[in-house]
Amino acid sequence: MTSILQLLVASYGQAIGNIRCDVHDSKFDFYYYVNWQLANDAFPLSPYFALSGEGITSRETTNFIVNLLPEGDARMAACGYHKLSPANVYTLAHIFGHEPAGATSFQFHGNNSALPSAQEAFYKRVSDQELTERIRVRDRVSLAQWDGTWYQCLAGVQDKLQVVLHDEELYLVSGSLTSTHILKPEPRHSRTPFLVANEHYCMSLAAAVGLPVAPVHIRRTPEPVLLIERFDRRWAPGADVLQPGRVERRHIIDGCQALGLPGWLKYECTSGHHGPHSARRHGVSFEKLFGLLPKFVDEDAAKTFIVRWALFNLLIGNADAHGKNISFHQTDAGITPALIYDLVSVRVYGEKVLPQMAMGFGSQFLGEEVVLHDLAAFAQIAEISEGHLVRELRQMALTVKEWASALAVDAVYQGPERELVLRIATYVTAQASRLLRVISADGETSTVRLGLAKETVDASGDIDGANPKIEDMFYGESKKHLGE
Repeated sequence: MTSILQLLVASYGQAIGNIRCDVHDSKFDFYYYVNWQLANDAFPLSPYFALSGEGITSRETTNFIVNLLPEGDARMAACGYHKLSPANVYTLAHIFGHEPAGATSFQFHGNNSALPSAQEAFYKRVSDQELTERIRVRDRVSLAQWDGTWYQCLAGVQDKLQVVLHDEELYLVSGSLTSTHILKPEPRHSRTPFLVANEHYCMSLAAAVGLPVAPVHIRRTPEPVLLIERFDRRWAPGADVLQPGRVERRHIIDGCQALGLPGWLKYECTSGHHGPHSARRHGVSFEKLFGLLPKFVDEDAAKTFIVRWALFNLLIGNADAHGKNISFHQTDAGITPALIYDLVSVRVYGEKVLPQMAMGFGSQFLGEEVVLHDLAAFAQIAEISEGHLVRELRQMALTVKEWASALAVDAVYQGPERELVLRIATYVTAQASRLLRVISADGETSTVRLGLAKETVDASGDIDGANPKIEDMFYGESKKHLGE
């Protein structure tokens, strides 16, 4: 009996390549099909999977697959249901491989293998009552599993479902149909209560600041769930998304995949922040993310995106902004920033929940203790002037202070949810005020404190010769994001 197993890698309507797995040594061998390499709409799976097929290693193939798989309860539930070892990456790729993040799918290779576009369309309406019942029995039956099929094909530890939102109704879909939204209920543990409201508020605040975020809204069944519009999907307004082919899949990769790293390196300090190995910083860091700039289609726009993503997470106290919580669209020309997602104020829950940031500013991992030299170290890694960074931080902090309290009293938040988002608003406002004081000196320009001369202004009037096109991508759109 052969020891070689195979997985077909496909886009919606075309075969991309093949993954061979030797069951004796668990090594994965990936190669592209020639037809895909020659296709006009072909894209590489990641910067480490060049369309030429050269230099693709077993380790990088394994890392790419594992980074697509759910973590925590969803994976363990699937392993228990199918009597699998959690180390069985090959079979897990098949179970969770119908519609992972991005444009690819994975299925067992055989004579009856059918591309997603050729499969029978399946959809099942999920009523609010049924969803509520399933959310409430998650300890006994995984929310991801419905009638033997798994509708949680996304990485992460939180419970979630991939659904279609059509005419305000929710549907589970498979076969030739593609989901449009991600549904996230409240977590089961009590350490992070009202996380739905928390994420909705932080995403709304980011939109008010002018950052490009995935659209979100709260749905009550009456259980509160967060519905996130998938930014790796695209469909025409008003389209019947329950018809095959109406939803286009767009390829994305997360920070770990872009760097060719395994998911367990998503935090910068791989051994934690305590004990003899606390100084080991081998995981995803700002330095590594900025090191990706040559792979971007537009390096300047990508640099601005990463800087603003980092500063906003610092302002809201999102200590969990790790390497899998930032993503990029992969095209044949290179990578471009995807919309921002998973913005949560972790620090509002106190010291017992992840006080250290996933990535450090300089040597500092506590957001409330970031000071001038930490910001200067970050600017150096980003290869921008300290004056440019000060200008970015000042403008963002002032805009955050303008909107934080107003958004916290939105009628969308109910009862104790309102109390939580008001606490987040208080934290964000205080953090913004503190950082404004850090970059100020007796009312003079902040660059004096950073040891600079004065901000230079080019002939167009932009500080540090900043690109007006890049600036307009974010701050110039802040009112527009709120519909004003």
